Amino acid sequence: MTNIETIKIRTKSILDFLINNPDYQLNSREWLVFLTIAMDEGVTTPELVEQLQLPQQTISRKVRSLGQTVNNKGEFEGYNLIRIVPKGKAHSLFLTETGKKLWRDFGEMHSKVDEIIIEQSGRGNGRD
Repeated sequence: MTNIETIKIRTKSILDFLINNPDYQLNSREWLVFLTIAMDEGVTTPELVEQLQLPQQTISRKVRSLGQTVNNKGEFEGYNLIRIVPKGKAHSLFLTETGKKLWRDFGEMHSKVDEIIIEQSGRGNGRD
């Protein structure tokens, strides 16, 4: 199996995952911030700025949309995927239960893709 074939399988699986999970219509930067927090819970907003090389304002907007805030009308907004915990002048970021479920589902999808890739690689090597 070529690298291109592997990339195509992974990309199709990720797209299928996103289409089948319409509650999480995150844009690419929101996914980037979410996945970074999921891999390093407790990360602070300044650390995200440094790791992702995105402006502070962009990180702050993405963190707000991934969390859950109350708007001027008293209504909840955001995906409720992360919990924002004050830590001095910064904020530590953790997954909520909803965020943990999305992270688990995302991981399970990748495990299934790995199985498909291994199976198809075995077929290409005449091990069928």
